[in-house]
Amino acid sequence: MSLSLQFNYFEVSSLKNFKYFASQIMIQLLTFIRVFCICLLLAIMPFKIIAVEATDYNWYLNLKNEIERNDTEAFIKEISQNLYDARDLERIDLVSQYLKELAFIHIHKTKELEKATELLIENLGLEENSSNYQSLIFTYYGLSLIFYQVDDFYTSAQFLQQALDLNKIHKSEDLQILLTQHLGNVYAFMEEYEKSLSQYEEILEYAKNVRYPELEAKTLKNIADVQQLQQSNDEALNTLKTALSIQRRIEDKENEANSLYAIGLLYFKMGEFNRAYDNYMVALNIWSNQSINQEGLAKTYNAIGNYYLEKKEYRDALTNVNMALNNAQKSQNQLLIKDTYQLLSKCYKALDAYQQAFEYQELYMALEDFMQKEKIDRSILKMQNRYLINQKQNTIDELEFNRIQKDFALEKETRSKNFIRILFFIAVIFVIGILFFYVNQRKNNKQLEAAKAKVQIQNKELQEANATKDKFFSIIGHDLKGPLNSLTSFSNLLMHHTESLSKEEIRMLATDLDKSLKNLFALLENLLEWSRSQTGNIEFTLEPFDLNEVIHSNVNLLSKQAENKKITIEIAQQEATTVKAHPNSINTVIRNLLSNAIKFTPEGGKIKIGIVSNEKEWIVKVADNGVGMPEGVVDKIFRIDTKHSTQGTAKEKGTGLGLILCKEFVEKNGGKIWAKSKEDKGSLFAFSIPKT
Repeated sequence: MSLSLQFNYFEVSSLKNFKYFASQIMIQLLTFIRVFCICLLLAIMPFKIIAVEATDYNWYLNLKNEIERNDTEAFIKEISQNLYDARDLERIDLVSQYLKELAFIHIHKTKELEKATELLIENLGLEENSSNYQSLIFTYYGLSLIFYQVDDFYTSAQFLQQALDLNKIHKSEDLQILLTQHLGNVYAFMEEYEKSLSQYEEILEYAKNVRYPELEAKTLKNIADVQQLQQSNDEALNTLKTALSIQRRIEDKENEANSLYAIGLLYFKMGEFNRAYDNYMVALNIWSNQSINQEGLAKTYNAIGNYYLEKKEYRDALTNVNMALNNAQKSQNQLLIKDTYQLLSKCYKALDAYQQAFEYQELYMALEDFMQKEKIDRSILKMQNRYLINQKQNTIDELEFNRIQKDFALEKETRSKNFIRILFFIAVIFVIGILFFYVNQRKNNKQLEAAKAKVQIQNKELQEANATKDKFFSIIGHDLKGPLNSLTSFSNLLMHHTESLSKEEIRMLATDLDKSLKNLFALLENLLEWSRSQTGNIEFTLEPFDLNEVIHSNVNLLSKQAENKKITIEIAQQEATTVKAHPNSINTVIRNLLSNAIKFTPEGGKIKIGIVSNEKEWIVKVADNGVGMPEGVVDKIFRIDTKHSTQGTAKEKGTGLGLILCKEFVEKNGGKIWAKSKEDKGSLFAFSIPKT
């Protein structure tokens, strides 16, 4: 859409209005172009500008690898361009990252420590308003490395401690190890050996806890170095042996050789030359087979040569030192070359080859002078750097003071907010507590009232039950008294009138006595069963059994009584019916009902027993065409407080307790019992067993 078409949306009444609208359109167009350019720049910038942030330990490891791998000048140029782009985008986080990257390049590679300090000071100013504690940790770490390189160990230790304090918030285990290890090294240079050991032991404990054997062995080597500085050679030897055992277990051959070499030096220092030689030879064998390590080979050959010098075996000493010189020159390690020159001079002197001894002594002195000059130059450079860096110390201190003041103000504000939150929380808890107390009190009152009502109901039920049982026991007592009186009368007759009684009269008395005893026995047996059910001595364990089989066994048991009265018993079905109930109690119920039916059925009568089923239960029915019962009696026969007992058709006496016992047993099995009867028409007794 062209600009002329855009103007159709406005009413331009004058040139002044036209200029105003034209300027607004230009402003919007320029804003759009700027936003588009920024988005395009973000898209084409190097990937690591938007993907990598200086927020973790891996960033630092990757940076160190890139510093070693890349061309220093090209790498500085690349990071500087990234820094420029980040400033243009006003990306403070990326600016902070690239400032640190440039600083670490100067610390580790170019040694331009003043430039590195300036970069980290600028970064410190950016991070003054930042809450990125991990980024600030690396700034402190960089400053500690700078002061370490200019031999200001005290300041280096201070920055390391600040970094460690911040890491307590960030809680990075890798950073904790890096900082703690470096702090241990700094304390060792400061000759504060106990503090140094404390740092190493902290790392050692961590390595053991997380099962990090490489770190454990490395830390033990550091501890052994400090112990040697303390002149604790025996302790250092044991520590090195522990490190060696770990290195062998994890097959770390390179460090195994280093540990063997260090153990050999200790043995040599302690005067145990043969042990020293043995360790040198094992280390030499590992370095010869595993890798081309000229430095390792050179220093070991030198140590073996020194051993042969001590033994006055000068030819062997010379052979090994010559091997050391070859490897030392390949390694370009000036210190190793210098030490080898000195040993060669000693060997030739011992062999009376004074010309060669003098030549190697000259080489030794020349290299010593050269190295001493380099050392002086480095010392001067260190002093210059230290002077320049110390001039910036005030700036660092000021930035640190501002950051601490800000942190203090933020902490004070946070404390105030937390105090208000706590007060609010306490108030809410207090209100909730009052409401809870009120609701709980009402609930407790209701529960108390319900408990009182329940106790009243229970007391009433208990009183009724006691009254019922009292009445029941009075009835039982009356029933027991009758047979016992009869027995007493019969026994008196037999005792005092035996001679006057005829055989027929004695037979009649014996028959009556037998009936009284049987009736009394039945009463006592039912009473005992009922009492056992009441006291819980009968365990009503449900188990499967054939109900039809129980019916048949009871019919067979009582068939003699039925035959005496010429009564026919008909079983409705013959097939097995498996139910789950307490077998003995169900057996007692069926026997009682069948016995009652025989008792109240006249001669020539008929009894029918059978099982019917519905969805939920099995029902056992016992029907007879006997004397029956009036309607009012049917309602009382299962009640304990209105025991009813009548004579059978052959004047059989009942206990009146059998049906009460039947009701108790049926209900214990989860069923019900009932009866239907008409006087002179017969009775029907039935009970149910639930299906499970």
